[in-house]
Amino acid sequence: MEDKFVVKDAKEESHFLAGDLCSLAEILHPKKENLPFSGFSLSHAEVLPNGRTIPHRLTKSSEVYWVIKGRGTLFINETAVELKKGRTVLVPPSAEQYVVNNGDETLEFLCIVSPPWDPSDEYFL
Repeated sequence: MEDKFVVKDAKEESHFLAGDLCSLAEILHPKKENLPFSGFSLSHAEVLPNGRTIPHRLTKSSEVYWVIKGRGTLFINETAVELKKGRTVLVPPSAEQYVVNNGDETLEFLCIVSPPWDPSDEYFL
């Protein structure tokens, strides 16, 4: 059996305005394509300068943010966490979360969600 590999460029993937108001591109999602794993989904997110997402919760999934570019603040249950290039933050299931970009450049980050993101798991506050 031949091993399957996947190559994608986040900037070439179709971005859409997600329910929390960030620009999002689903890069890898095991429920939407044939992948050799099922435990997580991966998305590329952008929050424009002076932009923000709206508070929301993933009730069953954990979410990892890994910052690629820019600076901002991630609020987790009202606790402010600085976001900057190279920083990784784990948001536990059911935690209220939202991002604020106070900077003058786009904030870019990867979102790793486990189990994979499912719209029925996301609630906006």
